[in-house]
Amino acid sequence: MNQRSNEHPKGQRGTRIDGMFEMSDRLPPLRPKNAELSTTDTGVKSSADNTDNQAVIEVEGVYIISVAARILDMHPQTLRKYEKLGLINPGRTIGMLRLYSTEDIKKVRLIRYLSDELGLNLAGVEFALAAFDNLSAIKQRMNGRLEGIPAAQQVVQEDMDLLFKSLNLPNDQ
Repeated sequence: MNQRSNEHPKGQRGTRIDGMFEMSDRLPPLRPKNAELSTTDTGVKSSADNTDNQAVIEVEGVYIISVAARILDMHPQTLRKYEKLGLINPGRTIGMLRLYSTEDIKKVRLIRYLSDELGLNLAGVEFALAAFDNLSAIKQRMNGRLEGIPAAQQVVQEDMDLLFKSLNLPNDQ
């Protein structure tokens, strides 16, 4: 293959490969391979939290579909499919752009886990998400009713953790 550096007619540099002109300086930057996607309650990550010296990308706020797809390493059409099936419900702008919150991102990660790791089809994922939502609501209601009784809250927390673990579901603490 014949490669040579060449000037683009508009003055931009690129590489010419057998009649094709490749714009090397117009590609979007790639996310670092060792980057960890994480969220924090305060939005500030202290250096003490990052002891293994890995790059950390903070994920906060709302994202349009292309950014959400990039964060999740999936095609935007997959996100549209999940919305069409009712698995997720992103917000919308006045111009009808989809806006994905951090909760939507977490839910898509759960969907991916259920389908890829546990082998559920999308109907099974829908059922599992409904069960997960119900369990989370029960857990919050029980903790609310037991407010002021730390020993009882601890027992409920441990039992719910065991239940989530037995179902191979991530715990939503």
